[in-house]
Amino acid sequence: MQDSAHFMSAFLPGHEVREVQNKLEAFRLFAYVDQKLKFPADRPSLPEMVRLAEALPPFQRIFALEGVAHFYTSTAATETPMIHLLADPELPDNAMVPLHSGMGTTLASAALARLGDSPSPADLRKALEDFFELCHDNSREGWYINSIEAMGLAVRTLYPHLRMQVSEEMGEIDEAAQPLFWHGVGRALYFVPMNFITFGGSHERALRAAFEEAPTLEDRHNTVAGLAWALTLVNIQHPIILETFLHMCRGTGLSAALSNGVVSALMVWRHMVPEGQEILAPYLSSSTKVASPALWNDVVAMPAAHAFAEIFPALTRPYEIGQPTIANLFEYQDMRVSQA
Repeated sequence: MQDSAHFMSAFLPGHEVREVQNKLEAFRLFAYVDQKLKFPADRPSLPEMVRLAEALPPFQRIFALEGVAHFYTSTAATETPMIHLLADPELPDNAMVPLHSGMGTTLASAALARLGDSPSPADLRKALEDFFELCHDNSREGWYINSIEAMGLAVRTLYPHLRMQVSEEMGEIDEAAQPLFWHGVGRALYFVPMNFITFGGSHERALRAAFEEAPTLEDRHNTVAGLAWALTLVNIQHPIILETFLHMCRGTGLSAALSNGVVSALMVWRHMVPEGQEILAPYLSSSTKVASPALWNDVVAMPAAHAFAEIFPALTRPYEIGQPTIANLFEYQDMRVSQA
């Protein structure tokens, strides 16, 4: 795929080439983190792996941390019963988003793999209940929903024909989990093979799938928000890619969902990379040079400025039971502000 991206660079606009490279880098860091960080043969502890990942540049760090959780969970699950995996106080708070996402993706993929292609309703129910329990037992307090959301990503990526069955079953087990599932489906739509290489209308295909696959308006809001979240975070160093996507989305009637996905991704970046705030500057300014300033201001700049002033501080306070955390950004809510 890297060779293909290099070949296509002669034919595609520069921002499309950049987007392909960003996707490949994010995937490589997730899937091959052991090679990137050169883990020794005797596997290091999870805190040691996290320290290695945190030494990387910011963009590489966030996807490497997700890969660390994926790698560690995959191997730990085969050795001893897992419990309190991410509750270790040695693990830094700003690593919680990628660590819970990586762990959740691994647990979800393992649960689905054991089921096969045509599970019975009873087997699916049991697998999902076990998945919920593992996520609960191994999440840090306040972060459980971060790991649950990954089931949507795993289903849409690996077993898309099961998405309605899994959605309905998750809703019966825990009504609050169903919106998380569809947010995960939206994130997956950005990475599925038919949308991975950004030519031939990949943005349009992903958005159309988000509309067509989500059965209700609430599910559609979460799916579109998840898609916008993934696109924003993967390309956060290149605002022109988001601008191009938003311009394509004009007229869909889902600007609130798009805005939620974008702004949530920006807040997650700030939480994960406290020292990397200069990257956020174009997203917080209504004077950013874009082709559609009014659209940028309405969907990105105004909601982001409001969120960082009014929402972000409450999500990053020392945790108390019942208090929302950054993990709550894995579900759609309208973040737009009145321009009156």
